[in-house]
Amino acid sequence: MNEASRTSGNDAATVSAAADHRLRRALGTPSLAMLTFSSVIGSGWLLSPYTVAREAGPAALLTWVIGGGATLLVCLVFIDLAFRNPMSGGNVRWPRMASGPLVGTAVSWAILLQAVFAGPSESTAVAQYLGRWLPGLLGEDTLSWEGRLFAAALLLVFCSASFFGVVFITRLNNVVTTVKLIVPAATVILLLASGFDSNNYALGGGFAPYGISSALMAVVGGGVVYAFTGINGAAVMSGEARDPRKSVPRATLIVLAGSVLLYLGLQVAMIYTPPAGLLGSGWRGMNLTSPLAQLAGLLGMGWLSAVLVADAVFSPSGSLLMGTSIKARYTYGAAQNGLLPRLFTRVSGRWGVPWAALAFNALIGAAVILSFGSWESIVSSLSFFYGLSYAVVSVAATILYRTEDGEGWLGRWATPVGAASFVVSGLILYWSGWAKMRIALPLLLVGFVIYLIRRATRSGRSNTPVLQGVWLIGWLLVLGALSAFGSFKGTGTIAAPYDSLAAGVVSAATWWLAHRSGVRYRVAEQTESSARPQVLPAQ
Repeated sequence: MNEASRTSGNDAATVSAAADHRLRRALGTPSLAMLTFSSVIGSGWLLSPYTVAREAGPAALLTWVIGGGATLLVCLVFIDLAFRNPMSGGNVRWPRMASGPLVGTAVSWAILLQAVFAGPSESTAVAQYLGRWLPGLLGEDTLSWEGRLFAAALLLVFCSASFFGVVFITRLNNVVTTVKLIVPAATVILLLASGFDSNNYALGGGFAPYGISSALMAVVGGGVVYAFTGINGAAVMSGEARDPRKSVPRATLIVLAGSVLLYLGLQVAMIYTPPAGLLGSGWRGMNLTSPLAQLAGLLGMGWLSAVLVADAVFSPSGSLLMGTSIKARYTYGAAQNGLLPRLFTRVSGRWGVPWAALAFNALIGAAVILSFGSWESIVSSLSFFYGLSYAVVSVAATILYRTEDGEGWLGRWATPVGAASFVVSGLILYWSGWAKMRIALPLLLVGFVIYLIRRATRSGRSNTPVLQGVWLIGWLLVLGALSAFGSFKGTGTIAAPYDSLAAGVVSAATWWLAHRSGVRYRVAEQTESSARPQVLPAQ
């Protein structure tokens, strides 16, 4: 059963996937692994270990274990979906297939926000590190206007390079990624060999000087979720893989294992190698603008400091190179779901790339850079949207397993893994804290408003009930209410750990409702599709 037959003929929420056939199916396991590594190892390795250490102290190690475990569940879900239905932009399109147009529109909106924010996060990171050599790029707390213009121009240049096709980009990326992996691995070894001091543990206040809740909040606020951004790259590009059923699982799991080991090593270095003088006011008293580079300099390795400053420009640039290509598939998928006009599903006949989606991301991304101007502010906004997209993809895996022929990659484990991934994603959203939720939730509800507007137009009318998938809105509102009264920068009326337990129970109940709702929707769609007269294509 192809994708076109899985959607109602009366439902205009899905654009024909005919353009998929123009994409180049040329990627094998090495290329998929390297492009995924390049997406993951960007600005996150340079800044996240520092921001997490400031937030949680040595409990930062727990933060990375939680983040890595959650990412494993998400990876298994993406692998299963790519195995079952390989397609580019699947992280947008699988939820639409499984749960209907309301969820499809909402997740398209959330992932579209990711797509236009991700490139700016890397280009601002490049500009911030270059500010060490070019002070004019930096203001007091953010990039100066000159720095913002530089970062925006950099984004446009890398988006332009992506127009030359996925084969060209992956060949260039293979060289870039090799360098990107060697430098951070060598950094861990050299920092630990030169400055390991176990006294930092007690000097900073013990394992969790700011409480376990700080370690949980750092999963989102410290950039851990963001640091694994792009781990789904192989699955998102599965429509351009030669043999996605073999190459996507291999590439994804190789990258996950390597990334977790690397981030844990960097976090150990950030906890145990800072000189004691930096911890006089505790972990939150550290103030480093180029953390790893400055740390190397303080330990007497000026040459390594210079290498890290150079790599701080090189690594995010490499992620920007692949990220612009991958995130264009997000926008392409959002257009396939009908959130954007058909224009953005157009694929270049010569290069086999979604050129309109690339151009859209570049222009909106430049506007994001000019508006925000700092890495942390952009990343903080991004992480919440990633948590939401992981949740709806997780429930899609359980629905499609139940309603499609074939075992898939996870087989009978699809349901428990998908359910667990959904609950963990819900906890990640909750742990982001009320300060972020109160901003992100109204922005996400814009997707619901878009859906209602489209349903009110002739082009958006459908036989699907208008509130099919409303569980998503209810779930977000309940999580938001818990957050307002919880211990994660809420009023504290609901004390820890009872607030997290409540968020987990609510998410588990929501998964059950979402799964049942999606199964009913899919059965109704399949029944209608089988009853509809088949129209043969014109010869």
